[in-house]
Amino acid sequence: METISPDSVNREGQTGTLIRLRGLYPSLKTALRKVADVILRQPEMAIYASVNEVAAAAAVSEATVMRFCRILGFKGFQDFKIALAREMVIPSTRHREVVSVEDDAAIVRTVFQTNGAALQDTLEILEIEAVNEAVQLLRNARQIMVIGVGGSGPAVAYTGNRLLLLGLKAYMYTDFYLMLMAASLLTRQDVVLAISNLGTTREILETAGIALEREARVICITNNSLAPLARISNPTLITASREMTIPEEAVASLVCQISILDALFALIAQAQGTQSRQTLDGMEKAMVKVGVMR
Repeated sequence: METISPDSVNREGQTGTLIRLRGLYPSLKTALRKVADVILRQPEMAIYASVNEVAAAAAVSEATVMRFCRILGFKGFQDFKIALAREMVIPSTRHREVVSVEDDAAIVRTVFQTNGAALQDTLEILEIEAVNEAVQLLRNARQIMVIGVGGSGPAVAYTGNRLLLLGLKAYMYTDFYLMLMAASLLTRQDVVLAISNLGTTREILETAGIALEREARVICITNNSLAPLARISNPTLITASREMTIPEEAVASLVCQISILDALFALIAQAQGTQSRQTLDGMEKAMVKVGVMR
């Protein structure tokens, strides 16, 4: 039995319908995925088709199509079609599949285009309210526990270092057992910042679960708003990199994560004002004193 709540998706708004659908796709059940396949393959057709025709094309029931629309945050099929039509007014040149590259210049262009498209899509679906809430939680936290494994490791290190530069008490963990031990010591005054592209990693989910038991708040950055991690986090910050069909897209997910983090850091620094500058000056003097900087 599927336990997806439409309300959990609706908070992203109704912009970037196809972008959000690509992010949700891995979490959809078989029948809903059939509907998604039809929409992603022929979005123009879906605009003019009836709910019966979409159901027939996907070989599912009309009720499944309606449920699909609600999961995307729409009241019904008509609302979904209107949003899709608005999105298709200006045909998107993003998300072109790269079949092959023959020279160095083409490879460089592919990397930049992939990263640029992912960033633009992420900006389109990013909720400013969620960003502001995350900023307030991070600023007011007694301590911040930043966690991630695998490909999210670089983002964890980057985040911890930047938070420390802002004068916030942050700890970075990419080792599962250290995460569990640290999470067991959290309090309701603490915040966990979990970074996971898929949002299904067992180590991250178990650590976040322990943090919630300790009444700590969990913020997550993920590509999938229907993932288990997104469902237990609040707020959730969604990236929009596609499924990794080419190696460059694995890097695009990291670029999107870093960009969201940079936005958080910029807002925190702005809120701190002169305090942020004083913290940086103090750190620079300390590093000069021990010979790290000259």
